[in-house]
Amino acid sequence: VVRLQYPSPLTGLTPVQFDSRQRQTMDSVFMPENGYLDLLHSDIDPLHLCTFFDPKSSGDEGDFSTDLEVDASNYEQVNNVDFPYESGDGLYPCSSTTDAYAKVGMKFDIGPHFVFLAGDLILDDIIAENTEKFPDIKKQTCLKRSKCKTVRTQKALWLIPAVSAGNGSFFAMPLNGHPVSCTSLTNQHMSFSVPAAHGLERSLIIPGLSEHLTSECLPASVKGYQENPGLAGPPQQMFNFVLENGTSDVIVYPVLTPSMETFMSPSIPVNLCNLEKFQEVQDSIIPSEEPFKRPDQVETFCSSLKDYFRDTCKSVTVEREVNLDHLFIDRTLVQSQTETKTGKNSAKAMEKELVTCSLQEKEKTAIDRSQIFQIPQRKDLETKVIVVLGKAGMGKSILIQKICQDWSNGEFSQFEFVFWFDCKQISLPEKLYSLEELLLDFFVKPREGSKEIFEYILQNPAKVLLIFDGFKGLHDHENSPRSSASQPEKDLCSIKELLSGLIQKKILNGCTLLFTARPKDKLYQYVSKVDKTIEIVGFSPQQRELYITRYFEESSYCDSALKLIKECEYLFSHCYSPVMCRFVCFLCEAVLEMGEKSLPSTLTEVFLKVFQQKIMFMQTDVTATQNQESLAALARIAWHLGEKHQSAMKSDLIPSKEVKEFALKYGFFLPFAFPRHSDSEEEEFGSTFSDFVIQNFLCALHLSLAEEHKDKNLTKYLSFLSKKKKPYNWLNLMPRFLVGLMFLQDDPYFCSLSNEDAKQSTKKQKTLLKYIRRLQMNTLCPERLLELLCCVYETQNNYLLQHVALRLEPDLSFLGVVLTPPDVHVLLSILKRSRKEFSLDLRNSSIDMQGLQALVSLRNVTSFRASLSDTIRLWKSLEQTGDYELLRASTEKFVLDPFKAKTMKDINDLSDLVKMQEKMMNYVQEASGCTSYGIPAIRNLRKLEFALGPACGLQGLLKLVKILAAFPSLQHLDLDALSENGIGDEGAKSLSEVFPILTSLETLNLSQNKITDLGAENLAAALPSLSSLKTLSLYNNNICDFGAENLAKVLPAMRSLRVLDVQYNKITGVGAQQLTDSLRKCPHIKNLVMWNPTIPYGVLEHLHQLDSRISV
Repeated sequence: VVRLQYPSPLTGLTPVQFDSRQRQTMDSVFMPENGYLDLLHSDIDPLHLCTFFDPKSSGDEGDFSTDLEVDASNYEQVNNVDFPYESGDGLYPCSSTTDAYAKVGMKFDIGPHFVFLAGDLILDDIIAENTEKFPDIKKQTCLKRSKCKTVRTQKALWLIPAVSAGNGSFFAMPLNGHPVSCTSLTNQHMSFSVPAAHGLERSLIIPGLSEHLTSECLPASVKGYQENPGLAGPPQQMFNFVLENGTSDVIVYPVLTPSMETFMSPSIPVNLCNLEKFQEVQDSIIPSEEPFKRPDQVETFCSSLKDYFRDTCKSVTVEREVNLDHLFIDRTLVQSQTETKTGKNSAKAMEKELVTCSLQEKEKTAIDRSQIFQIPQRKDLETKVIVVLGKAGMGKSILIQKICQDWSNGEFSQFEFVFWFDCKQISLPEKLYSLEELLLDFFVKPREGSKEIFEYILQNPAKVLLIFDGFKGLHDHENSPRSSASQPEKDLCSIKELLSGLIQKKILNGCTLLFTARPKDKLYQYVSKVDKTIEIVGFSPQQRELYITRYFEESSYCDSALKLIKECEYLFSHCYSPVMCRFVCFLCEAVLEMGEKSLPSTLTEVFLKVFQQKIMFMQTDVTATQNQESLAALARIAWHLGEKHQSAMKSDLIPSKEVKEFALKYGFFLPFAFPRHSDSEEEEFGSTFSDFVIQNFLCALHLSLAEEHKDKNLTKYLSFLSKKKKPYNWLNLMPRFLVGLMFLQDDPYFCSLSNEDAKQSTKKQKTLLKYIRRLQMNTLCPERLLELLCCVYETQNNYLLQHVALRLEPDLSFLGVVLTPPDVHVLLSILKRSRKEFSLDLRNSSIDMQGLQALVSLRNVTSFRASLSDTIRLWKSLEQTGDYELLRASTEKFVLDPFKAKTMKDINDLSDLVKMQEKMMNYVQEASGCTSYGIPAIRNLRKLEFALGPACGLQGLLKLVKILAAFPSLQHLDLDALSENGIGDEGAKSLSEVFPILTSLETLNLSQNKITDLGAENLAAALPSLSSLKTLSLYNNNICDFGAENLAKVLPAMRSLRVLDVQYNKITGVGAQQLTDSLRKCPHIKNLVMWNPTIPYGVLEHLHQLDSRISV
């Protein structure tokens, strides 16, 4: 295989120089945001566009709004507009402005002397226009962008002179006179190679000419050469342009000879005096790519960045420094979905919430840490947004630390740069940054070449990963000024402005953004489109034990610590959270060292003792008073920051040096440094709370100790009755700690912190008791009811616990509310205190198997609903362990009615339930000889809704039909859905075959299912077998007169039918008359609804006068 290789990079090959008149014409053209599209309809001569137009080179990206909520919506609307693109076959839509840019080149009639490159060239479109030249390639229309490798440009138009090859084709050559300001073509080189015969997969084929060229346009060495119009031979040469961050291949016809040194054209003089002769080299690799070598400064910076993360991420600072790999446990990462919550205003309508699902669904959608950045069917040249959601303390920051460590060790090699920002530290409103400072000064500051490194990052955004850990800190400042920066990459602006530019793809378009946030942080109001949503799940019971074992691995208390923690079930349930598990382990270690044999029973006691152990372990009598004052001051700081949804502050704003030293000494604060705008500027430092739960506890401590917060005012911070989300609700654990501290007035350490006497403490308790007694618990939504139960549990007051247990409603629904292991423990302990009988709805609560089993086993829980897959899984587990008594009891308590199938999984679960019944029937028959046993939930199912939509409607129905016989009490079968199931005639025929066994069916709704006359004929033949049917709806199908005739024939035989609905079909006056004639023979039918647009109104009115049961 022969490869023609150019020996050295081509330099100085720049576009053609324009005369002053042409320059003036181009400069006068107004280019708006969608300027390339506007050029399609302009009168500008395309020859005047022979320049490299790049908005980025001028630095003018345009202003962008920093109102994230508004801009995210506006951007999404603009980007989703279908721009028309005209081809030979008509108008085709482009999915985005980027696609529109890619299509612009096909619009211009630029003549035979230019090759037009706009954005990304599309191989399929070019091939489709040249099938006469390539008979072996099937002509097809491509409406999506090709996956071929493209020349990377940012909203750039290229017009490159095309030099004839003498056979009707042409190839592109660089031009002289390239403007110095165009920095997007730095470090370019050109290689020439001979591709394989099937090298079309990744090559850009330059269309051939449709007419003969004049001799003036031919190369000097090929004048007189006869053009080959057939162009049947395979491509003989390929130009491989490497533009630093992308490669573009151009197939050339025919083989050029070394004698081709000068090309002549009367209109476009092209000087190739700098072009050396090609050298012939043997090479077995086809196609060939020269390895791209990064500049030395970039290479050094990347190495330093990896060294930085390798050093800072190797350990995690808890109460003592621990190796990250030793303590890190891979949590379950679930690729989740979100649902939009509608509201009265536009902002409310944008709210999206994480879809809660069953435990089995989470296990099926679990992904590995290495799959986080895998986004299938995603355009490589656009910014990717990935969100990791999890409650506070679930280990999001530890996961990010592990990702950075993995990258520093060679994983995630698609990224050359990784930048990890703690949003608490960078979101202070008074701080301004440029993107360059944020990337190059926050982590590793380059010793030299900062400008070159930053330019390399801007030109290679796809190799950049930006991590924003803790998104809650980024939307605190609602009154930030609108950005007026002309160069947002380099000008100083707030972090909110920078984030706005990144999300709207105005800055570093093509990079990958990774956010971590809490589910309630309203992230989707600020980020319009998320490519991947990942939920981080807490520790399973086995993972909790593993964490505790590793924590005490080098301690002599390993076995005793695990046993002690597991004995305190409430604290062990809190260990599902990695942060809580760490604090419980710390306190357990201190308890065992002191020789004690019990742990606190509430979370409030745990953190009060954690503070006590941290402070008293190192203090003396001299510093005790000073520490108490410093703790009170620190608690005040926590509260004032919490009111503003902040966790960090500038260190010089801390009230005193003693408070600062106190917070840093005992690990309540973590210090960090701000980047400096210049070397002469004095370095600034900030401080942030080490853990969110620490700030929550300090806020509660402040409210308990501060004199300005009187007893009556404390109850407003519980906000059980408040429908509005107040600012302090951001501190979600604070109410629990506050209530707990009110009932810890007898604790010696707490008494040492408080100046209150016993009377004041008792007064606060009485105020809380009075407040809870007045609560109307039946009006609380499930989330607030659960919060109330958790707060009352922290008091451990028997009167309060008993009062709440007795006031609970018998029907408790937690539908769609996530029930964590601590929530389940609290609910279980309170239900045990009540003498009432309860019915629980636990569907879509993500309850774990242990919690479900514990609640179901309660005697006063007489019925329950849960996700069908989780319930079946519980029964199988009980069967394997041999707990047949609980298995029998749980099957009798389970309720299925009514059941709505929304997915194929629901149908599969229902099928598994029927199989489970058959299996249990065999067990019972073998044990007692009884053959009539059945699961009550199956036997009592009366209403079944089917809403799978058109994609799976027919498939799901065919599977459902096979098990319908198992539901003897089914009365209502509803196959109507807003998305239209579309079961068609095949589904109608399959369903009609099981009509004889549906003896209890009273309502059958087959609306909007695309049933025609054929389906109606099959239904009509079987409808009389539905002996109990009262209502039949065939609304909005495709039934015509023939179908109406078949229905009319069987109406007299359907003695139980009362209502027939055949509206919005295609029945004419003929079919209507047949139904009316049949109605006269059916005195049992009370209403016939048959308005159709094909029935003349006068006819329908006349029929109504004949029989008033016909609805107009």
